[in-house]
Amino acid sequence: MFSLLIADDEALEREGLELMIRHLMPDTFHFLHAENGRKAIQITEEERPDFIFMDIKMPGIQGLEAVRHIAALVPSTKIVMITAHDYFSYAKEGLALGVRDYLLKPARPEEILHVLQLLVAEKEEEKRVRNEQLELQEKLSQLIPLAENELSLMLMLESVQEVELEQLASLLDIQWYKGYAMVLSFFRKSKKEWDEFQLLKRDIYEAVKHFTKPNLSPIVGPIVGHQMALFIPLPPGRHGYSQRIISLEWGERIRGIIEERFQLSLSIGIGSVQEGWDGISRSYREAVRVCAEDSVLLNVRHYDDMLLSSGQTKISLDDEKKLLDALLRHNKQESAERLSSLYSILEEKSFGSLATLRAEVIGLLMFLCRAVQSGEGANLIRTLSVVEDREVLRKTALYWLDSFIDGLMEEREQSRSHVFRRALLYIEQKYKKDISMEHIAEYVNLSPHYFSKLFKQHAGETFIDHVTGLRIKEAKKLIMEQSLSLKEICYEVGYKDPNYFSRVFKKATGITPSEYRQQIEKKSPC
Repeated sequence: MFSLLIADDEALEREGLELMIRHLMPDTFHFLHAENGRKAIQITEEERPDFIFMDIKMPGIQGLEAVRHIAALVPSTKIVMITAHDYFSYAKEGLALGVRDYLLKPARPEEILHVLQLLVAEKEEEKRVRNEQLELQEKLSQLIPLAENELSLMLMLESVQEVELEQLASLLDIQWYKGYAMVLSFFRKSKKEWDEFQLLKRDIYEAVKHFTKPNLSPIVGPIVGHQMALFIPLPPGRHGYSQRIISLEWGERIRGIIEERFQLSLSIGIGSVQEGWDGISRSYREAVRVCAEDSVLLNVRHYDDMLLSSGQTKISLDDEKKLLDALLRHNKQESAERLSSLYSILEEKSFGSLATLRAEVIGLLMFLCRAVQSGEGANLIRTLSVVEDREVLRKTALYWLDSFIDGLMEEREQSRSHVFRRALLYIEQKYKKDISMEHIAEYVNLSPHYFSKLFKQHAGETFIDHVTGLRIKEAKKLIMEQSLSLKEICYEVGYKDPNYFSRVFKKATGITPSEYRQQIEKKSPC
């Protein structure tokens, strides 16, 4: 139901207009009355009516003056001016104020009905559009956290695709390309502490997000395993040493809030400021590395501090990517050689500190672990964190590298095996019909050439030989049953030409179908 305010200094005019409208459009309006302009403004302010029928000439504040106040107060209210005279100057001024229409006294019922129908239709359309906007906003509000999670995971896993990334950044209204990563790493000193952390994960995530969003405007990543990542834009005018100090101060604040509120221990690693999404991913790896480092001095550590204090130089991003490329190509020899080369660089720059070397190796392997989407990150950290010998550390790192490649190869083989089983099952169901290798390849979503190679590798025979074998086996069975003619058997097992069927049968068995039937009949007791 809509609300309609009738403003006129004549009570009979107001009541007559109300009765007419009730008759024209029953159960449509809730009516309000105002005897002058001041009262119309007051009622509008309190009731906010959908529509107003406003007389131009009223004592005190006249119609146009009241319209001026109301238009500023409630712009969504639709106003129709009523006048006994067709004054062009009034019409012109009213239109400038947003008046929707005019009625001349005495207005005919059909004129009033027409105006009201237009106004109601407009209002309903506005309501529909508004509801659609609200629904869209609600869906968007649900989508934005998912988009933020997706973007943060892309940065963590370095699976950055420019188009997808730009779409996500646009959706999140992110316009910065220079920043750094901060990683919160929760301790797992005891099973009890770990179990408590699992129960509090959601509350911790919300607390960190609530505190950091207004202050740092970060991309907040989900808690993955025992770690949570923040990707923070570089504030204007901040750089170098001062920015490092400020980021460490924020790290201490975040750590203090978490430890005070949840009584959980954690360390925080902060990466260096980098440009571009690739650079911010690298900053994340740096933050992970310093989180993994053993340190009794600091719970909040900046990568640049660890780097400068140890005299290390960074491994180039290009070298890391070459190692990853060899791994993804399943080249164990090249992968081992590249890892050994990088290990030597890290060992040389660690200046005798096993803890520093171990932290760098863990960070490098965690980069590979995430890139191949292995779920062994926690085991990797646990295994390497207790190593106290450099040579054992090197061998253990090579072992993990081998395990990544083995995992990728096993996953590929399982995928191929699954495709092969699907193909075999489908062939088993369809071999009696006119099927082709191209048809089966399309069914399992592979190219015919690749499917042909894959099938022969797993089955030890070609697709044609396999289908022929199934058909001949079924033909023998039907011949032995002696209920169908050879011609009927030919069609039953998927051949259209009895002569061709006979040739295929002889090639497979050494005798024709009729000769095979004769042998069966001789063996059968009379």
